[in-house]
Amino acid sequence: MKRTNTLGSSRPGLVPFLAVSFIGAWITMLPLWLDGLRRTSAAQGTPRLAALCMILMMLVPALTAFGLTARHRGPREAARLLGLARATPWRHEVRSVATALTIPLGLTAAGLTVATLAGWYTPAHLPGPATITSLVLSALVSTPLYFGEELGWQGYLLPRLLRHGRTRGLLIGGAIWGAWHVPMTALGGSYPGHPVLLGIPVAVVTAMLLGTVIATVRLSTGSVWAAVATHLSLNEFALPLTRDSSDHLVDPLLAGPLSISTWPASAIAVLAIWLTYRRRARHCAPGDDAAIKSAKKTASGLDV
Repeated sequence: MKRTNTLGSSRPGLVPFLAVSFIGAWITMLPLWLDGLRRTSAAQGTPRLAALCMILMMLVPALTAFGLTARHRGPREAARLLGLARATPWRHEVRSVATALTIPLGLTAAGLTVATLAGWYTPAHLPGPATITSLVLSALVSTPLYFGEELGWQGYLLPRLLRHGRTRGLLIGGAIWGAWHVPMTALGGSYPGHPVLLGIPVAVVTAMLLGTVIATVRLSTGSVWAAVATHLSLNEFALPLTRDSSDHLVDPLLAGPLSISTWPASAIAVLAIWLTYRRRARHCAPGDDAAIKSAKKTASGLDV
């Protein structure tokens, strides 16, 4: 794949975005660290303070990206460049979002099959209408928070990382996403009851795999909205449905969308993405990939 830009050319906008996003993540989690809160069991609920801190943390990437872009391009142009303004026809958008919602559920189902065979998960029943209704309502209320992350990651960061090659850019983006979660992961956010030195590496690997899938949804559909739907489905449907479908306490390290049992399915998905890109590269002249050209054009408009 032809690389027309160097690291130096993307650095002016990339460094301040990452610096503010990471520092902002630690600042928003600081009250929890000062309070001494730590999840030691998956049975623990989420205190109000923790919920508030997580909401603020999720908004940091989008606010950072929007602020950096609007400073030079104005609010309206920033909304267009970051993908907040709908870029495709409604029919395509709805179809993309509907497809995106199913992807985390499929990966989780495959992972739960592995976890069940390994004796890490015991499925008991399917969720009822009341459960599904409550999850849908929660997802609708939470949707702005996922825009808060994905406008930053997929609207601002992804186009810049693609300058260094698609596969490398996707994996680096996933690793950055995982590292950004460290202030929460270190408090037992994703893997309660497990040592930090285990939880953080697992979180980064999981983020690299799932982040690559989310970014590919963004590139394949041309829609940030679809990337938001994938992330929302992961947290608002796949995670709670894993818990609600079992009568036993579920260890999220071993079963569920963020678990090691889902790694094989996610890795196969990443491999399929890589093979698809290689096949397309053989049949297309360098630079002919529409998604790459669009992303690079966006990145050029985002430089600050």
